[in-house]
Amino acid sequence: MTTKRPVFAVLLSSTALFAVACGRTQAKLTPAPTAAAVSGPGRGATATVAGVQFVARAGAWSWDPRDLDKEATPILVELHNASSIPVTVRYNRITLTDEAGHKFAAMPPYDVDATISEPFTVRNPYYGFDRFEIAPYLRRWYPAFRGYNGAFLYDAAYYGPYVTRYREVKLPTVDMIQRALPEGVLSPGGHAEGFVYFEALDRDAGTVTLGFDVVNAASGAVVGAAKIPFVAR
Repeated sequence: MTTKRPVFAVLLSSTALFAVACGRTQAKLTPAPTAAAVSGPGRGATATVAGVQFVARAGAWSWDPRDLDKEATPILVELHNASSIPVTVRYNRITLTDEAGHKFAAMPPYDVDATISEPFTVRNPYYGFDRFEIAPYLRRWYPAFRGYNGAFLYDAAYYGPYVTRYREVKLPTVDMIQRALPEGVLSPGGHAEGFVYFEALDRDAGTVTLGFDVVNAASGAVVGAAKIPFVAR
């Protein structure tokens, strides 16, 4: 049987097209002066809300493809759950927002309906996970992970446009899958880490805010929102 390479689709907005036409370079994100900077790889900052620490690092990607920032904006994310509730990790709860209020959604690096081959399964993830249960529809991508048994439905309306409306590019690479932050549920005391991929930003984007909604996986209630401001240069 012929296997199908997973699709990673990138939105080309009118702004991005204009940037390409004018020869502008992609943005280099650095934490804003008001952000709580952290040491480590890349240029990182942190915010803690409702007992959940959210760490984000720009400029931390150094794998295949080396020029990923020409097609996407990879941000390394760490989540530490010191609260008493299980926390939902979904791409539609992680956003970049510019000064004008335009939102850039995290792009799922999986074609959930595709047939995958062995090189694209994650048996030994690059980053560590503790007390993290994978979304049920990602079980075949992560055969070594425990699946979440509660209500965690596949959001076809969110994933769908990346296949039907966006321009397909020759991504993701194996490295992108291995290092991605998967969707799932983070239990109290647990941590999860991995890259989240946004569309490529123009260097004139100004100040952008990376946000993570802290959602109680048991009740579905939003209990807070962690926000980290970055400056695009």
